[in-house]
Amino acid sequence: MRFRARSLLSRILWLHGIAVLVTAVAVSAGVYLFLDTTADRFQREILREHAEAAAKRLTRTADGRLELGPLRPGSPAPSRPFSVILIDAAGLEIASTGTRVTPLARIPRQANPVYFTRQSRAAIYSGYSLPIRRDGSPAWLVAIQNLEHPDYIVDDILRQFLVYGGAIVLPLLLLLLAADAWIIRRALRPVRDASALVRTLGPKQLDVRVPEADLPREVRPLAEAMNAALDRVVEGYQTQRDFIADAAHELRTPIALARMRAEEVADEALRKRLKSDLDHFGRTVGQLLEIAELDGAALDFDDCVDLRRVAAEAASAFAPLAFQRRQGIALVAGDDPVWVRGHAEMIARVLKALTENAIAHTPPGTAIEISVTPDGTLAVTDDGPGIGEGDEALIFRRFWRRDRSAGHSSGLGLAIVARIAEAHGTNVSVRSRKGETRFEIRFKPI
Repeated sequence: MRFRARSLLSRILWLHGIAVLVTAVAVSAGVYLFLDTTADRFQREILREHAEAAAKRLTRTADGRLELGPLRPGSPAPSRPFSVILIDAAGLEIASTGTRVTPLARIPRQANPVYFTRQSRAAIYSGYSLPIRRDGSPAWLVAIQNLEHPDYIVDDILRQFLVYGGAIVLPLLLLLLAADAWIIRRALRPVRDASALVRTLGPKQLDVRVPEADLPREVRPLAEAMNAALDRVVEGYQTQRDFIADAAHELRTPIALARMRAEEVADEALRKRLKSDLDHFGRTVGQLLEIAELDGAALDFDDCVDLRRVAAEAASAFAPLAFQRRQGIALVAGDDPVWVRGHAEMIARVLKALTENAIAHTPPGTAIEISVTPDGTLAVTDDGPGIGEGDEALIFRRFWRRDRSAGHSSGLGLAIVARIAEAHGTNVSVRSRKGETRFEIRFKPI
């Protein structure tokens, strides 16, 4: 499964962490190889000096045998990990100091000095074979070092370098990644600020654009493309909104003239149908203008509004219509004002739309209740037939109607209610069952 970082920061840190880790390993390996090479060269120099010093201190005993005499002051003296052996052409030992550490047959005997490494079951040895002349016959002085001897510390130093080097590199790597995270977050701050600004875009803030000058050069083309797309969206949105508002406004006069002429129709039944249709047409045009106003006007939804007073005025205004249809209408609220944050006229439109909807969809003999609670909740309840199953999620859509053949509903009233609730930073909820439907909006109390 391929790993894929979700954020730009994590991608940069992940890739940079891999690069730093590879670099740290490469640097550590390079330093280790350098130290190993230097230690090997130093070791060879020591072996050569031991062999040359041994050649200078060869002495002959009274019985004619050769032996390795005492070193002169200042000469390198073999310590415990070192041995010096004098062998002849047959590979036999003539003289030695220290302990023999490798079979003599395995020691190279060449015409030129040579370094060699041998391994036995017990240890690894490094040596230097120096050819000399003994009584006219070839011989070799061999300096040998036991690399496994406790006194040999070069390998220990190299191993400790790997251990402690890793212990130093890992925290430094983590510290570097932490510094990278801080640097990258600081570098990406303009991008986060631009994202926060874009999140504020809405019908009331159509002029918001991403500040291109503050963004990194790599991200600036995306901001430019986004701003150009926003310009096109705003232009299309403005064109659509202006068309709705202009069309609705221009239709008001023809509707009024048509209603006046409908009064001149002699057939009473036809006259009533025409007036009813024109009234419905006029309400639809008025609702379209309300939507255009909501989408385009810069209204203040943070005024202090007495919710109880608005509800009382709505109940009083619709009482005649409810009584005419033989319906009951009641206001359930306390005696004290209920202050909320909002726009009084828009809240009144909400109550108008909800009350008209309840009156239109409940039969004679039913009751409608407008209630206000101290926590800023406004509700309209009726005991009509209820909303059809599955329709609760659809009734707030524009131009949606359950029965499109009825012809007396534009499908905009509840859409306006939902839009006004959204403008107040809340929403409208509905609970419905047979015999009861309740629309409820909770405004921000003061």
